[in-house]
Amino acid sequence: MMLAESAAHGTSAVVLDLLAILALATFVATIFKRFKFDSIPGFLIAGAIAGPKALGLVQSVDSVTQISSLATILLMFTIGLHLDVSMVRRGMVHILGIGTVSTLAVILVFWPLAMLLGLGAPGALVVAMGISMSSTAIFVRVVSARRETASSHGRVGLGIAIVQDIAAVIALALIPPLAKWAGAPSQGILPDPEAPVGTLPSWIEFVARGFLGLGGVGAMILVGKYLLPRIIREVTKVGSAELLLVMAGAVALGAAIGTAALGFSPEMGAFLAGLLLAATPYRYQLSGQLNPIRDLLMVVFFTTVGLSLDPNVLAAHWLEILAGLVLIVVLKTLVVATTSWLGGMSAPGGFLAGVYLGNAGEFTLVVLAAGTAAGAVSADQQGTVIAIVIACLIVSPSLMAPAHRWALAFQRLPTSPFVHTPELKDAPKQEALASGHARRHIILAGFGPVARALADRFDIRKIHYTVIEMNPTTVAKQTTIGRAVVFGDVTNREVLESAGIHHAEGIILTVPDDETVLRACQAIREIAPDIFIAARTSYLSQAFRASQLGADHVTVEEIATAVAMEREVMAKLEARERKRRAEAEGHAEHPPEPTPHHAETYDP
Repeated sequence: MMLAESAAHGTSAVVLDLLAILALATFVATIFKRFKFDSIPGFLIAGAIAGPKALGLVQSVDSVTQISSLATILLMFTIGLHLDVSMVRRGMVHILGIGTVSTLAVILVFWPLAMLLGLGAPGALVVAMGISMSSTAIFVRVVSARRETASSHGRVGLGIAIVQDIAAVIALALIPPLAKWAGAPSQGILPDPEAPVGTLPSWIEFVARGFLGLGGVGAMILVGKYLLPRIIREVTKVGSAELLLVMAGAVALGAAIGTAALGFSPEMGAFLAGLLLAATPYRYQLSGQLNPIRDLLMVVFFTTVGLSLDPNVLAAHWLEILAGLVLIVVLKTLVVATTSWLGGMSAPGGFLAGVYLGNAGEFTLVVLAAGTAAGAVSADQQGTVIAIVIACLIVSPSLMAPAHRWALAFQRLPTSPFVHTPELKDAPKQEALASGHARRHIILAGFGPVARALADRFDIRKIHYTVIEMNPTTVAKQTTIGRAVVFGDVTNREVLESAGIHHAEGIILTVPDDETVLRACQAIREIAPDIFIAARTSYLSQAFRASQLGADHVTVEEIATAVAMEREVMAKLEARERKRRAEAEGHAEHPPEPTPHHAETYDP
């Protein structure tokens, strides 16, 4: 009885802590949005306010730590899901090279600086690896809002962000040995010197555990590569989007548990699971389904990180925080800009890439939290670095608009004397082609009889189109014959973007489901306000709703059926009438011969 009461009390405490966290995060983030700031620093500050050293709304950080860990695992899974290993096309290999060099350069610059500020070598390396990672969320939002995705600094910045995301996985895998170096208790594949010594020397045991761990990860990758697609095909044949989501969650958690058992971080396993699923046609559907869950859990994560902030520490170390902010923004911008210019970018483009990525980001907090939990970084050091990260997240977006004016000062600088890469220069013609203005593009949602007829007409007229379809058999068949097909739900933002919604001329909704069509109209109009939307509904009442939600043209099945049936029925009746008249006229021209009368039987 007492155990039941204790469990109930613990559950209610977690619920109350989550309520306090989410309510305060909503309030603070709303204020930040009012003043045109990003919501992430608002979540961090909300955690600091709710923490035990401020208002005390959350007394125990441990009560929400597990939810925060789950958020980190899911974040790494979605990062892997967004990476496309087939994206190595013109210029991309070179861009990823710039990202690798710049990330390593930032680590080498900040590692000794962190040691000069009093951190030990392993803790300083953890902090330097964290600082090397910029805010991908802020970068993507700003570049998309300013329509700079096709610019040189937009493309190079995205490549650097991809490298930083991968570096986050490597950094998390290095946390256990760094914690061991810092004198923390043994974790992962490293042997514990205090454990009983067996017949084998400790270094042999260490090497054996390392090979065992790497072999286990390799086995997981092979199983996932060859077995996972078959499992997904069987799940999707049922036709339930929810089952696909459940299966993806099981794969992510299973991979996380597997890598943790092998001595690596669970985040690494989740990332590998996402990367394996990214090679399947179902990546966009899964990504769109997971985004709302990930966003909610990430609010908990950022707020939980903020719980560790001590206002007294901030007040005592405000000068260090200010100095750290200036060092990160200036030095990181300089390093990224220089490596980008040396890698072949123009000087203004390299400067813009440096400013856009000259901050610390969400993965800085992930790496820092993992390093603190492992014992490589102390709680006080974590609090100071978190405060610097919050300052970066607040200040960085405000620097991106004026950076375009500052970049004009670098126009007279020559190009790199080492590398010449024309594909990294800004080219309006290439940007126009990338945005789809040079070629008509239509999206067909659903591939039933209506869409097939339209596709045949588009093929004749040489109009480019992409199909969105939920039937895996149809997706596989149409892909084999060369059609561009995306598996997913047309109401899913990720699916729409992968189909090219931002540069499409129009989208035709042929899905035979009124509710799906209505939700699709609303989602499409929010993403692409100017696109032409043609929709199909069953009833006239639904057509009015579709028009209100943004459809430019609606074909109503009951009206189309009435018109088609009237035309076809009347045509059939007229054909029958013509046939009857023809038969009647034929009898008139050739009347039947009279029956002969014999005189011998005729009696007058």
